[in-house]
Amino acid sequence: MVNNFLTTLNITLIANRNLKKMEARAGEAIKKSSTASSNKAAIDAYEKDME
Repeated sequence: MVNNFLTTLNITLIANRNLKKMEARAGEAIKKSSTASSNKAAIDAYEKDME
């Protein structure tokens, strides 16, 4: 899908192996962000219950 988009824009295609590496890095970043968000929500809920 990404390569189709790049072809439409007349941009050099991304090698599949490099695309997979970028997907893995993005996945890790999303995982870290969601974990931090979940932790903050849990702390906020706990603090609200303690009021």
